[in-house]
Formats: sequence, C-alpha cells, structure tokens
Amino acid sequence: MCQLLETIRIANKRLLHTGYHSARVNYSRATLFGATDPWDLSKLISLPELDEKTIYRCRFIYGQRVEETEILPYMPRQVSKLILVSGDSVEYSFKYTDRSALDQLKNKAAPEAGSDILIVKNGLITDTSFSNIVFLKDGNWFTPAAPLLHGTKRSYYLNSGIIREATITPSDLPYYQKARLINAMLDLEDGRDVWVEDIGW
Repeated sequence: MCQLLETIRIANKRLLHTGYHSARVNYSRATLFGATDPWDLSKLISLPELDEKTIYRCRFIYGQRVEETEILPYMPRQVSKLILVSGDSVEYSFKYTDRSALDQLKNKAAPEAGSDILIVKNGLITDTSFSNIVFLKDGNWFTPAAPLLHGTKRSYYLNSGIIREATITPSDLPYYQKARLINAMLDLEDGRDVWVEDIGW
C-alpha cells in the first residue's frame, strides 16, 4: 500500500495552515482509497510540550489510516543554485513518501550542497525537488501554472492574491529577476533568493 506524507510547520507551539493540509489529505484519501470520512488534522495531531521559540516540522504519514506522526526541529535547506533538468516522465501529483524519482534526478544533476534541480516537464518549468517556486517580475511574484505538486503554501498565497500563476518556460527566465522556493516550511517572506543568473541547464 502506498504511503503519503504531509509536512506541517509548527511555530509558537501551533500547527499552521491545517485547513490546507487537511484539504489535501482528504482529497488524496478520497481519490486513492475512496475514503469518505474527512480528517481534521488540527484535531488528529496532538503536540507534545515544545519550545515556543523553535520552529518544528511535523511529518504526518498516512495511507488508509494514520501510520506515524513525527515532530522534529526544523533545519532549513539553503539553495542558491538551480539546475534545469528534463522530467517529462516524473509524476508527483500526490505527496508520496516514495520520492525516488525526484531524488534520482537531483543526485545526478545537482549533488553538491547549495544546489537543487528545477524540473522542466513538457517544456514547462514546474517545481524543484522539494518545493514549489515563484519568480519576481516587475514587482510581482508568479508561480508556474502546472506544478508537479499543488503545495499548500502555494495554494495559500494564490488564494491570498500574493502570487499569480503564469506559464513559464526556460526561455522566459531572462524576463524575471529572481526566484524563491516555497513549501510548508518555507515562506515567501523568508527572502531566500535564487538569482536568475544562477538558474540554467
């Protein structure tokens, strides 16, 4: 049986954006397992005593039932260079624990510290190996319209009007100034920039 994963940010001893995470979990369970009993992760996940000043990462692993919940201090990954790779056969529309296809691409194309891959599928820029991405142009942030995975933070920023979707190809990159990676643990406001000059094949 396939296992799926939700990664949830914990700050100030609180689970963040649980509505978005619950929605994705319930969509995955309904689509893959035919589940009809929606879960509320804010009620399903019990937090131990935590340090209020520490950011934690909650790994919620599930299938037809809850498999495991793990809470660890968050250690951010620093990325300053992105390598474009072709990934027409990569499929990651559900957040599986099995990331072997993504890991193989990264280990082959961007094994060094501080680098990651930016996957091009059917000619369109999608995601890095572990995050969605946004690009800055004329003071506005744009995210690829066809990501591999519809991330919860991406959905939050789209619904909030902070970012917009755009069809982005590798040849479009010179029209943007820089990029930032976003996922449940990485906020747009964190300001970890990857300059367009540092993105290429």
